[in-house]
Order: sequence, then C-alpha cells, then structure tokens
Amino acid sequence: MYSIQDCFQNDLSRQGQVLLMMFACNRFELIEPCYPKIIEGILNGNMSRCLSWGGDGRGNVVPPKPQRLGVLAIEMMASERKQSIDWDGANIPIDLFYHRFCQEALYSTDENELTDWLIKLCDNHLEWISLFLDNDEKQPATGYEIDDIMLFLWPFEYQAVKNFRARHGLSTPEIDHPLLKTAMAIDHLPNFATWQKPMWYNKMVDKVIEVNPELSFIRELFNS
Repeated sequence: MYSIQDCFQNDLSRQGQVLLMMFACNRFELIEPCYPKIIEGILNGNMSRCLSWGGDGRGNVVPPKPQRLGVLAIEMMASERKQSIDWDGANIPIDLFYHRFCQEALYSTDENELTDWLIKLCDNHLEWISLFLDNDEKQPATGYEIDDIMLFLWPFEYQAVKNFRARHGLSTPEIDHPLLKTAMAIDHLPNFATWQKPMWYNKMVDKVIEVNPELSFIRELFNS
C-alpha cells in the first residue's frame, strides 16, 4: 500500500517536482546552490540508492521505474554548464523522452519541431499523474510521479521550459493542448519581497543553518 514513506523512496522525482515548480514560477535561484549537491548525490550512488529497488521473490533484482521529472530538471540545469548526466553509469533508469527533450528541444529554434516536443511533454504530464485513490497501480513507486493534486492541472513542465528558454533569450510557442486551457495555465510570478514572514521563520532558518551552514543561501530565497 502507498504510504508517506514512498515520498522518500522517490527522491529523484520529488526533487524534480520541486525544481520544475520553481522554474515554472520563474525562480532559478536554487540552481547555483543545489546543482553541485545533486550531481554529488548522483555520482556517489546516493540518488540510485534512494530509488525503489525491489525483488521478484526469486532472488532477482527488480529495478525502479524509469525516472522522469528529476531527469528533466537536472538535465536542464546541466545544459547551462554544457554537461549531460551519465544516468546509466549512475545506475538510474530513465525515461529517454526527457533526456532527448533536453538534448534536442530545449534550445531548439525550429518552432514546428519544438511544438511537437511540447505537446508530447504535456501529454506525458497527463499520462503520469498518480491516481492512487482510484487505481492502486498508479502511484509514484510505479512511475506515476505527479502525485500532488495541486499539480494535476498545472502544466508546470511546459511553463518551466518556457521560462528557462526565456532565460536564454528564446521564445516558446503557445500550443493547443488541454493542459493550457486550465485555470493553472497562467504565468506564476510570486513576489516574496512582499511576504510578511511569521515571527518563527527567522529563528527556524537560523537553526537550520546552525545544523548545516551550507544551507545559508536559504536566507536570501524570500527576499525578492
């Protein structure tokens, strides 16, 4: 049965969701502090060990389902450094669509070709929504990574790509897709400079940084 523990077994997809949501809100400040640590986790095997490896009861290892959202987010970040991830070498199975998307579509200037890729990206969003309450086979551990109800009708992958391309001076075509006709298909541009921090917030941040000084960057996250 799906439980809260599964959230931690699908660490790569969870990271991908968070990063892509940030990109969809045109917030890219997490790239600089997070990317080196993410790559470190991939290279030292920690990321692979966080996935849902299993067995078939006959002594054979059953690999986790191909990873999607994490691959998209991390390959997007890697592309800015002219890098690509050796997923096979890291023992992380991936859905090749997302790897190819970053290789062939992310910086494409061919509008027709890009439109086809973006439509497929949105089709995949709908295909990989977790519907565990209706079908226990459709859960994150079986590859249905989009499990937060807030994300079901939010084309956050499309918007993440659109904002990322704009960051590199590229325009992105509007596509004819059901996801782009939802109430969530708007520009999400949060302005945290106007956010009134609760009294406990700064104390909590200070404690977190005291435990791990490498997280000092979080002090600046909500200042703009």
